[in-house]
Amino acid sequence: MNHLTSFTAGPLSIRVYGKAEAESIIYIPQPEPVTEKVSFLTDEFPVLLASIDGTDWNGDLSPWPAPKVFKGEEDFSGGADRFADFLEQEVFPKESTFSDRPIHRMMAGISMSGLFALYMGTKKDSLEAIASISGSLWFDGFVDYLKAHPLSSGIKKIYLSLGDKEKRVRNPRMAKVEEDTLAVRDIIAKEGKEVLYQANRGNHFVHGAERLEEAVRYLMTGKVWKGPHSV
Repeated sequence: MNHLTSFTAGPLSIRVYGKAEAESIIYIPQPEPVTEKVSFLTDEFPVLLASIDGTDWNGDLSPWPAPKVFKGEEDFSGGADRFADFLEQEVFPKESTFSDRPIHRMMAGISMSGLFALYMGTKKDSLEAIASISGSLWFDGFVDYLKAHPLSSGIKKIYLSLGDKEKRVRNPRMAKVEEDTLAVRDIIAKEGKEVLYQANRGNHFVHGAERLEEAVRYLMTGKVWKGPHSV
């Protein structure tokens, strides 16, 4: 399992996998156990994987207010700016307690946290690479926002992935996910950054750990790795 340490910051619980001498850390705003399932990668690469649990999914991860997409949920409240500030001020400084060297910081998000990772990349300079896995890039106005707000110059590598069935939903907002993800890829490419789009089999709610493994492998090597569910 390679569990290194755990700590709390406000409502968040952060669990870190890997070895203290690792050169990089990938924050994953996603409840366990998806990060634990890929913790074996810390034996293969000099990287720490840090799961972040306890986020307000429709609040902390949404860039601005928007209507909910599912009955019974809360509307999106647009708390991403506040959450990004909290990560920089209260979570990232904790790295000095379990790493004794400068560390390359990245983020890999799934669904809404994949949207958040890209949004944070436009607002902060603290990340060097981003993975948006089945990211909610259909979010109202995000493509237009990204056209006007480029990613930080410090971000060198971006990984995007999507299931090939994710666009086949009845909700007209979410049905734009493939179109919008490809638009995001093209916008980032025009910025001159290294960006990869990878298609996977299945819909939004399957093979999370496998898709995360593909993302981590790309962030660490810059090479495409096709798992059993890749197209």
